Formats: sequence, structure tokens, C-alpha cells
Amino acid sequence: MYQRLLVPLDGSRLAEQVLPYVRVLGNHLKCPISIVRAFGLPYMLESADGATIDRVSTDLRHQAREYLNRVSMALQDGGGTVSTTEYEGDPAPVIINEAEKVPDTLITISTHGRSGVTRWVLGSVAEKVLNATTNPLLMIRGKPTEDPSSSDIPGTSEDWVRPVDVKSIVVPLDGSQMAEQVIPHAVALAKSLEVSVVPTGVSTSAGEDTRVGEYLNNAAQQFRQQGVTSEVGQLLHGDPADALLDMTQRTTGCLVAMTTRGRSGVQRWVMGSVTDRVVRHSDSPVLVVRAT
Repeated sequence: MYQRLLVPLDGSRLAEQVLPYVRVLGNHLKCPISIVRAFGLPYMLESADGATIDRVSTDLRHQAREYLNRVSMALQDGGGTVSTTEYEGDPAPVIINEAEKVPDTLITISTHGRSGVTRWVLGSVAEKVLNATTNPLLMIRGKPTEDPSSSDIPGTSEDWVRPVDVKSIVVPLDGSQMAEQVIPHAVALAKSLEVSVVPTGVSTSAGEDTRVGEYLNNAAQQFRQQGVTSEVGQLLHGDPADALLDMTQRTTGCLVAMTTRGRSGVQRWVMGSVTDRVVRHSDSPVLVVRAT
């Protein structure tokens, strides 16, 4: 299903926290990895002469290239093809345009970057990409290190290749066709990673328990018919986002796969949606697929 992994980095340790998952996916999906880094010129150069701007741009490009080469060498140790590209420009459009160059590109990105010590907020690169791209995204919520200054220090190869273990894929479903558009992605990942799928739904009242439970069990059976190990559906209660977050916190080694739209899919995906809250707060990686 995926022809390439696209990995945007900004040189920070927070952004690099996606790399262990990139390594695992690259090994199992057997697809090439493209790492990109976009850099902008300092605002103080707005009034500088052309020669100065060219010199600074050349230096920044050289630094970006050296950094990407170090990351590439660390990832290539695990096998597979890794390419790197540095761009001068605004990161979000660079990422979106680069993803469109190769069909079926999976973007893997950390939700925190260089300013990761603050809360991931509207207007960040990750959110701009999420709202604008049609490509699926695997989003990792970067966690600040104990040393606040370390977010500006390039990580070591040991950081980049630390082991991560994906044991299951949690697939939130609400009965809508839009939410079910994530199923082919979940199946492809489950087969590649050789893990089980856990169809999950939320009942908001006791009267819905039977209906939702039957739907989830049917979904589990459909996963098994496609050659994927699937447990009995997990029925949750309460606020959908809170229930999902609580479940993932109790489930070691899970990956969440969901769409940006569900039952209210005719509306634009906006702040406050279930997907948005899960992406913001989940400690587990989240695969986000834009439903059509």
C-alpha cells in the first residue's frame, strides 16, 4: 500500500523521536525512506545584501545536508534505501509538496519540533500538514527530554535506532463508512508488522451496547477474513476521545489507526474532534487517514 516513507526533520531531538518507528516500518514495509529538512533564513537578513544572503543560505544548506547524511547512515544500518533532500522554505508546504511527488507516500512526523517544549498548538508544522495533505500520516507525540536545551542538540545514532515494539493496531470505528476507510491501511500495516488488529468502538448509553458490540465483532471477523489476526472488538464507554486515550495508555505497544472524519464527516475536520484530541494527547503513535 505504501510506496515510500517521507520523514520531515528539523534537527531537534523531539522531531527525531519518530525515527525508531521509521526504522521499524522501513524494515517491514520494504519501501524506500526519504528524509527532508526545510530551513529558513533568519529574519535579521531581510535588509542584508544579496551576497550575505547567499552565503548564509549556502552555510545553512551545508549544515542541513551534513545532518541528514548522519541520520541516513544510521537508518541504512538497518537495510533499505534512504535518500535525503534539503530545502530552503516554509516547512509545511515543502512537506506537502514532497509527499505529492510519489503516490502512496506515508508521512511520518513528530507533533513537536524545535519548539517542542511548548504545547503542540494550532499553526504548528505538524498540524498544517495534517490539515492540508491528502497523504496518510503516522504521527508521534514527541516528549521533551529532561534537559530543555537538548531539543536543539542533534541526537546520536543510538537515539535514532532505539528499539520500539508495535504489538497491536487499535482501529476506532463508529459504524460510518468514513471511519471504515482506515481499514485497508490497518490491514496492510498489520500484515507487514505481523501484529493483531483491535477494532474499537464507544457506546454512549447502555442501550447502544448490544448494537455497537455486534458491529465490532463483525468488524473483527472481517479483519480475520482478510488474513489478519483480530481479537474480539473492544467496547468502550463515555467520551470517545477520553475512552480511547485511556485504552491506549493501558495497552502496551499499540498503534492507533483512524480517520480524520467519522460520523460527522460531512463537516470539516476541526479542533475538538476525536482524532484531534487523540493525536494531541496519545502516547502511542497514531496513523491518520483523511477520509473522503
